Amino acid sequence: MNLPKPRHLTRDNAETFQHQTVVDAYPTRTPYPPETFEILSGLITHQPRTVLDVGTGTGDLARHLVRSVDRIDAVDLSPNMIAKGKQLAGGDHPNLNWIHSALENATLNPPYALIMGGESLHWLDWEVAFPRFKSMLTERGVVAMVGRADLPSAWDAELIKLVIQFSTVQNFERYDLVEELEKRDLFKKLGEKTTAPILFEQTIDDYVESFHSRASFSRERMTTEAVNEFDSQVRKLVTPHAKNGKLLLQITAQLMWGRPMDGKQASR
Repeated sequence: MNLPKPRHLTRDNAETFQHQTVVDAYPTRTPYPPETFEILSGLITHQPRTVLDVGTGTGDLARHLVRSVDRIDAVDLSPNMIAKGKQLAGGDHPNLNWIHSALENATLNPPYALIMGGESLHWLDWEVAFPRFKSMLTERGVVAMVGRADLPSAWDAELIKLVIQFSTVQNFERYDLVEELEKRDLFKKLGEKTTAPILFEQTIDDYVESFHSRASFSRERMTTEAVNEFDSQVRKLVTPHAKNGKLLLQITAQLMWGRPMDGKQASR
């Protein structure tokens, strides 16, 4: 019997990323520091240098890594995300193969020397996906989980209160993805690294809009009144910290990698 996932990791919440307003807001997310791609490239130690990007979204990882590999298969459930990604820098690279499908039943072309997911692997059906990853990797291939994060800001405490108040996902459960996978015998972590922080200047408008790229703040799920009130309060909160209408953020990326497992022990 499979262990239950955290309550908010539902297919319904995952499908929020097909909402056009979420897609339109996605480019306002902070970028991955350049060091992210150096680390990912260094994880590829086998031939062919082929990569599977799972839940690629607009290809924030794939579009920047594609020049250093032979091919990237970039899979996403949202056709709107893929359409947007094709319009962005690097989205038309000949080595970037966009695939509209759920990962669990996608038609793919392994083997892969690296399988990566940027803030996406938690949405998968883990018991299906990770045994499939195991079957598709090269001998020394790994699965890498990549997340971006802002370093603490002066307004964080008040911002958290607003997020809790206005989020449309009110059953959120804190969890550790690696811990959840390891206790199911689906993953064995081999390493991790956090990039050095870099400075990123972002307009207040883009900072506020970036929240609507998240499943919990999709405009399609919020009332117009809630959107306007949330945006107004976030804007009011951060404006005193801005200079000429821009915020100076410190951003990093956190990477963890390891070998996927078949989960047989967990199902006994």
